[in-house]
Amino acid sequence: MSQYINQIALNQLVQEVGGENVPFLFGIFCDELDEFIETLTAQPEIEKVREISHCLKSSAGSFGADKLAMMAIHIEEKAKTEQKEWVERNISEFVNIARGTELAYRELLMKQVY
Repeated sequence: MSQYINQIALNQLVQEVGGENVPFLFGIFCDELDEFIETLTAQPEIEKVREISHCLKSSAGSFGADKLAMMAIHIEEKAKTEQKEWVERNISEFVNIARGTELAYRELLMKQVY
């Protein structure tokens, strides 16, 4: 399994929602990630970064994307306290983790292995 996906959390999600619903949910999650990546690479204001990180904190956690969820928590905390320089220094890592996560989930969708 990918470094971006917590297999235990993923298995739990599949049990909770049913395997037949997983492709639909993964598709929504990947599309959301794609949108957020696009916004983040456009160097948005810190409030927008906070909003995105807040959204990703919970959705990534629900999907077992632990690495992304943890980074979203850190970004949100720093954005809330207006630590703009820290956020600017770490936004590219946030984007890279989001990209890696999206690719990992799209690969699962293509292989239909979850």
